[in-house]
Amino acid sequence: MINSSRISNGINRTTRSTYDIEKKNQQLYSPPLANTLDHIVQQLDILTKTVSILETRLTMTESKLQEINNEEQDNK
Repeated sequence: MINSSRISNGINRTTRSTYDIEKKNQQLYSPPLANTLDHIVQQLDILTKTVSILETRLTMTESKLQEINNEEQDNK
């Protein structure tokens, strides 16, 4: 994971690294390829966020199920 601590000029490393990578990609690849790669990265970001949300919902569901199971055992 990239360290996001502040650099002396006020730009964090994450932003600076992303900017540097994007600038290099623009120089290395043709514009259509760079646009396609950028779109793929955006789609992967959306998938990552979606999986994170689903994981949170699953954890909440498992916790609730465990709570219900414990209540049933206490009632027996």
